[in-house]
This record gives sequence, C-alpha cells and structure tokens, in this order.
Amino acid sequence: MGKRIKIGSEFISMTYPKSKPWMREIYFGGRDGTGKHGHISASGAMVVGEVVSAETWYARTIEGIELVKNGSEVTNNASQLLSECIPQPLRELQHPEKPLFWNIGSLDSFFSSLKNLFHNNIIS
Repeated sequence: MGKRIKIGSEFISMTYPKSKPWMREIYFGGRDGTGKHGHISASGAMVVGEVVSAETWYARTIEGIELVKNGSEVTNNASQLLSECIPQPLRELQHPEKPLFWNIGSLDSFFSSLKNLFHNNIIS
C-alpha cells in the first residue's frame, strides 16, 4: 500500500510493505521526468523522548549519495545532509533533536490525511 503527493514541482510518496509492517519506504524528488529520487527506509518503533519513532535504516539523496546504510551513518554529517535534502513537509516529521528518527504517528497521519488536503486544494 502506498500514497503519493505532489507539491509544486516535487513529489513525496510512502509505501508500507505488507510483509514488514514496521517499515516505511519514503521516496521524494522532482517531477521533472528524470526519475531521480531520494529514498528513506524508516524501521522499527521505539520511544524517543515522548514520541514513538522509527529510525532511518537507509537514506539516499536525489543525487544518489548514500547517507545511511544498514542503520549506520555513512558520512559524519548524515543527519544534517538528510535534513537539507528532503522536502519541507518531511522535515516537520523528523524528531526535533534526532533527525535520523521519524515520528511514526505524524508520518502516518500526514500521508493518510492527504485525501482531505487534495479536496481542499492545499496540495496539488
């Protein structure tokens, strides 16, 4: 199952693999016909502060630069680079103090509420 939104010249999509309900596969990129896209795999469910979060298991920029692989940062500044390369709506779903963690409830709510956003012309 997956959901996809368009924000101006960008897209963001998220899939939930049926065989791995703890995973969220997030893709983002330009709607320019090149097919280039970033990819984030968020996995698990743990409490970070007061938020149920999933950790970034894999992250790749639109340019194909791997930032996180098998749950380990590939570069020293992976958190910063990830925050800089993702679309604004995704930045708001990162844990405020730990950008490699994602608020699962907010992430799921964001994508499940898209139907209402489309009808209200907020996102097109």
